[in-house]
Amino acid sequence: MKKHLVTAVAGVLAMALAPVAHAGAAPTVTKISAPSPFPAGCDHKDPVGTNYPNAEVQPDIAVDPRNPAHMVSAWQTDRWSGVGGHGLITAATFDGGRTWTYATPPAVSTCAGGSFDRATDTQVTIAPNGMVFLVSLSMNTTTPHGDHAFLVVKSGDGGRSWGAPATITREGTGDTDNIWNDLPVIYTTGRDVYVAWDRIDLNDGTGPIYLAHSSDGGATWGAPRKVVDFGQGKGVSGVRLAAVQGKLTAFFNYYEPIPGTSDYAFSWQSITSADRGETWSAPTVIAPGPAVGTKEPGGKNVRDGHQAIGQLAAGPNGELRAVWQGSQFGGDHDGVIMATSTDAGAHWSTPVPVGSSPAQRFMPAVAVNSDGLVGVTYYQLDSTGTTYWLATSADGTSWRTSKLDGPFDITSAPVVTNGSYYIGDYHGMAAAGACFVSVFARTNTAQPDNRTDIFITLGS
Repeated sequence: MKKHLVTAVAGVLAMALAPVAHAGAAPTVTKISAPSPFPAGCDHKDPVGTNYPNAEVQPDIAVDPRNPAHMVSAWQTDRWSGVGGHGLITAATFDGGRTWTYATPPAVSTCAGGSFDRATDTQVTIAPNGMVFLVSLSMNTTTPHGDHAFLVVKSGDGGRSWGAPATITREGTGDTDNIWNDLPVIYTTGRDVYVAWDRIDLNDGTGPIYLAHSSDGGATWGAPRKVVDFGQGKGVSGVRLAAVQGKLTAFFNYYEPIPGTSDYAFSWQSITSADRGETWSAPTVIAPGPAVGTKEPGGKNVRDGHQAIGQLAAGPNGELRAVWQGSQFGGDHDGVIMATSTDAGAHWSTPVPVGSSPAQRFMPAVAVNSDGLVGVTYYQLDSTGTTYWLATSADGTSWRTSKLDGPFDITSAPVVTNGSYYIGDYHGMAAAGACFVSVFARTNTAQPDNRTDIFITLGS
């Protein structure tokens, strides 16, 4: 397996990462977050809920497809117990993670010079020409009901600085006061840039997939449009996008009410477009989606994105790998599950567990490196605390697992309104040549003014 370590990365990435990882060494784990640049009260609003200063959560990361030493990560900071944070922070590296340049995307929140109180749910992507795109869910509300928008900012200098935001959609008041747009994803293949999300009718829970498309590298955007509607009371959550074999695939969690009950049935599904998002196939059911969620030993819930968000990655041979959290193989606890498609999502393999453990495993992310090796990162929680792991597989069936970080105390995390501990609904992972990189949040014990930080792993 040494050939899959960071020294296998050719050219600039190998040189860039040489100081922090080398053959025979475990992947490195480095803190990349810094103290919040936003002062207390910068939103100029009466506080609603509890604010956790310097608490960074829910990071994402993207790697430049032309230059794997260039990476951009993004996260929210100063997390509130209700929703969102004071603003978003980005960190860009051009030398494989040795040094980082920090920026605050402008106008995505009041604290960053904008008109929205809070920001959350950021995702980042890099085009083949090096242009970086970031999407934010920005809001003037503390509940999923009220004025909110998806904003896209782009950077032509690799993430050192950001332009003014473009508004993709803004709803939640007046005629759309029953609408909540949630969990945006942004994805680019070059001149084509896509933002997809679930648009929820709060009156009955209907949640179709919406899409906005730019065909000129984010200079202009088409009007948002509904691409899949499952019917009244039915919908999706956590759309993720990837392109292989000239097609665009969307992966998501689907829900529908169970007749005669107040419960829902969940499944993981996909749809495919052969014309750059204009038309889409009928949904393909990948697997049922049972999950029980995560609890810390004291019995309190950990908000982990189960039955809401999975992750999707494209491989160098045209394959797709999808992962999610579920109890299909664990029974009384959740593990990590993966399925594979070799035809752009038209058909999927029988799902398999990513390793096995009596411990709770949650919030997975996936990437496929240039050798076709699959990497899956996830959190694990047992009586010793919370740990962060990497599993790798050459065939998608047998797995080699290694602990990357921890244990740490999840009960030091920010707490959301329902009392659950929160470090994010997802974390980010990508491939940089033959190397895997991931960003994740972990807690700091006994630091009430700095409960969480963001770390990056480099290696494989």
